[in-house]
Amino acid sequence: MDLLRIAKKYALVNAVLHNGKANPDAVIKKIVIENPAIRNDLKDPEKRNFIKETIFKVVSEINRLSIEDQEKILKKEFNLSVEELLEAKSKKTRVGLPPLPDADKYTKIVTRFAPAPSGALHIGQFLRAAYLSYIYARKYNGEFVLRVEDTDPKRIKKIYYKWIQEDLKAMGLHWDKLVYESDHFDLYYKLTRELFLKGRAYICTCSTEEFSKYKEQKKSCPHREKLDKVEDWDKLVNGEYQFRSAVIRLKTDMKHINPALRDPPIMRLIKNVPHPRTGYKYTLYALYNFACVIEDHMLNITHVIRAKEHQTNEDIQKEIYQAFGWQLPTFIEYGMIKLPGMKIHKRYIRNALRQGDLSGWEDIRLPTLRALLRRGIHPEALKKLAEHVGMTKNDIEVSLETLYTFNRQILSPIAKRISFVKEPYRIIISEVEEPIEVKMDWIPGNPKAGKRYYRLLPVEENGKKSIEVFISKDDLNVIHNAMKSEDIIRLKELGNIQIININEQEKTIEAKLHSRKVIPGISKIHWVPGEDLYIPAIVNMPDGSRIKGLTELEAQKLEKGDYIQMERFGFGRIDANEGEIIIIAYAHP
Repeated sequence: MDLLRIAKKYALVNAVLHNGKANPDAVIKKIVIENPAIRNDLKDPEKRNFIKETIFKVVSEINRLSIEDQEKILKKEFNLSVEELLEAKSKKTRVGLPPLPDADKYTKIVTRFAPAPSGALHIGQFLRAAYLSYIYARKYNGEFVLRVEDTDPKRIKKIYYKWIQEDLKAMGLHWDKLVYESDHFDLYYKLTRELFLKGRAYICTCSTEEFSKYKEQKKSCPHREKLDKVEDWDKLVNGEYQFRSAVIRLKTDMKHINPALRDPPIMRLIKNVPHPRTGYKYTLYALYNFACVIEDHMLNITHVIRAKEHQTNEDIQKEIYQAFGWQLPTFIEYGMIKLPGMKIHKRYIRNALRQGDLSGWEDIRLPTLRALLRRGIHPEALKKLAEHVGMTKNDIEVSLETLYTFNRQILSPIAKRISFVKEPYRIIISEVEEPIEVKMDWIPGNPKAGKRYYRLLPVEENGKKSIEVFISKDDLNVIHNAMKSEDIIRLKELGNIQIININEQEKTIEAKLHSRKVIPGISKIHWVPGEDLYIPAIVNMPDGSRIKGLTELEAQKLEKGDYIQMERFGFGRIDANEGEIIIIAYAHP
């Protein structure tokens, strides 16, 4: 067994699948799986130390490379691509999109996505409720309905109506029909009256605590037989009953084995909050389950795709369907997606906004679609992730690294390259007799994208001609090692230099130009030109921190929204080009 080669292979594989950083333990596990005989060597302390040291060294070398270089080496030396690795990984982890149950039962498939205008859409809503409903409608040449659930004036805001549509359009999800539940309040009143006529509804003015006691005791509340006439409903609608609070309950069975099905509420009285679209016109608002059943029935929804935590809601809705004598749609449930590191609940976001802890729903710390898009997560990457996780009923945990890998695949051919250095150190490069012209591809492999061009003019001082560039403090270890060993290092696309002196107090490095030809095997670092060829930049990170530094002057040609890849630093998107400074939203390594 060639330990170095196999370690290199699995270090590269692990690195490209995990944002460019391989894990030595994961590499060892892969080597053991491929070569079981190595288990015996690992039992011997001396051999075990040698194996681990070798693997740690290889992993360290691989982790110093850019992801682009890792992918190139993996393809060149082992004939493996990121796409092949992802496909293999997907076969192990995903269920995918199975055929739609009961599809042959309907002449036309109709699905819906029904968000409430209570905030911006987040990744959890998109990955399944929105995307799966949309993609199945398209797969079966059916109809996709966007239904805005705006029956709770206490939770909704006018601006969110617009944002829901903007977010879905930004993701490339186009609906066939747009429906507002608030357009159907008269219909809800009419159908509620029908339930009173059937003896299936009544007005309840019990407090929540009072009714809970009746439920526990499996006893009817005092209002069940007193306020169950259609005349009572008419008086409530006309304002003749001046109740401070009241709900309309569906008559079911107060001894039902499932407490949730003991006379569930279907409408409630809200007098003091105007609705964004109807003002104070209505005071009785349908609750979620009631509105949901009516809308799904009227829209001929064939398949309701939703999270399995809606099981109780589904049971209540079946009671409502039965009360009206309507046919049930096909219910499809999926499990919860856990995204470690992301707080996706709107409740958390709303509280943080009210406390001033966030700048808005687009704050790049958030998992909202508009925040992720702002960071530079491409819509197609989110779609790939949605299909990757599929529609399993099991709860699953999805690493954000998977999303980042998909995003890197999509952005690599389209993102413009720029150099960015944080905590810049100035390098004065002497023995430069002639101007140095540097041409760098905006997008490697795409000549149509053009090049960034710099002409570095040597400045004479004390009889010496030199140019200056800036590098990141992160590369100081490379500089120190090169000076100690008297090695040369390469400034990408510019040339090879030899380090003479390092003054960390003044953040200045002296070097001399060695040559410009490409020399295989030497360390490479990126740089930003000095003199007047740089511009300040700020990179806003997803954890809320801000990294200040310098970027190259050609970045001034970039516009807000442009996808970029900062050399050896990561992907992102131009958040603002303010002329004197560039603001960048960071996506991932």
